[in-house]
Amino acid sequence: MKRRTHGRRATIAAKSVRTMRRRLDQAKVGQDTAIASAQTIGHRSRLIGRAMMNPAELSNPEFSTMCSEKLAVANKAAAAMVGQSAGIHRAWTEFWFQQVQRSWAAAPQFAGSMTQGRFMQAAGSAAGTFLSDWMALGAKIAKVSEAMADAAAKPVRRAAVNNAKRLVGAV
Repeated sequence: MKRRTHGRRATIAAKSVRTMRRRLDQAKVGQDTAIASAQTIGHRSRLIGRAMMNPAELSNPEFSTMCSEKLAVANKAAAAMVGQSAGIHRAWTEFWFQQVQRSWAAAPQFAGSMTQGRFMQAAGSAAGTFLSDWMALGAKIAKVSEAMADAAAKPVRRAAVNNAKRLVGAV
């Protein structure tokens, strides 16, 4: 009797470990961004409060850099997302070309169905295949969308952490 190997289980376990690491990395980026943002908001709120009491405080260079920093980070995040978006275009293009190929392959089945029952059988098979392809497309798009979100989060995190460090030193 041939002994069964556990190769498939090892592959599944390795994938789940990679997925778990990716999720932990995403959580770390979110946590770092939230903490740094809270620190930055606290510091800038104090600056705004001081400026409300003493208009001379409006000359603080932090007021002029707030908006330009946000625009620069938004541009970097958008560029990072666009860099990852090719996967969505590829997935949609592959999906529609696959549907055209499947339509051509199913045409003889529809043409050869002389009875209503055979026609419905061919239509049911084609519909099932289409739904399966549609779900696969959704999974691909979800994976690419996650990569896009991860790419956009990195420059935002970097800017938030750098701001918090810089502003803590400026107190």
